[in-house]
Amino acid sequence: MPERILIISDLHLGREHGAAPSAEALRPIWRGAHRLVLNGDIAEVHHPEHWTVAARETIRLMDLCEEDGVEVTILSGNHDPFLSDIRHLHLAGGRVFVTHGDVLHPAVAPWSPAAGRIRNAQADAMASLEASERMDLESRLSASQHACYAEWAEGRRLEREAKRSTFLGMFARPWALVQVLHYWRLFPKLAAAFAREHAPDARFTVIGHTHRGGRWRFGEHVVINTGSFGFPGRP
Repeated sequence: MPERILIISDLHLGREHGAAPSAEALRPIWRGAHRLVLNGDIAEVHHPEHWTVAARETIRLMDLCEEDGVEVTILSGNHDPFLSDIRHLHLAGGRVFVTHGDVLHPAVAPWSPAAGRIRNAQADAMASLEASERMDLESRLSASQHACYAEWAEGRRLEREAKRSTFLGMFARPWALVQVLHYWRLFPKLAAAFAREHAPDARFTVIGHTHRGGRWRFGEHVVINTGSFGFPGRP
């Protein structure tokens, strides 16, 4: 029987709202799968208010999958940049390219109150590379990972920015809502272009990050966003 691989993202375990309720609640989803790929933003391990519950639920998820005989592969995202050193996968003989999607914008999340700081961190990381490395996939993903960490490095600032990043908080920053809508439209095209450059043999690119689930076709290439377990959509 062929291997069945399930890919999900943006669980945001540890948050009370806008997240998967628990690892236990997710268990029915992976039944029948041989392998579970968690494509970034699995848990809020970066945030001092959430990291205890986030860590507990992540460990619980791993334990449940082991009980069910399901192999787990974790890719890091911008909310858990150092939960895993894996930043991308090539599956099905290279026909499926998987990455979280935070690498596609120099500010990672252009709607974030920390967008300027993230952009600067990523620019610094790219500038530290040799010219020959700057277009390398691993180097670009590493620079993005560094930039993601810059968003969460300062606890007090993080707490203020987290409140401004909520849906209600965005009404105080209407430009952020415009940024989100604009990026939703742009994101699939960026993903297809990134795959053409870094995974030219792939027919499918599977991403997350923006929380907007969907499928888009660009010629023979298909981009799939697996959505989110929180606002604004469903997985």
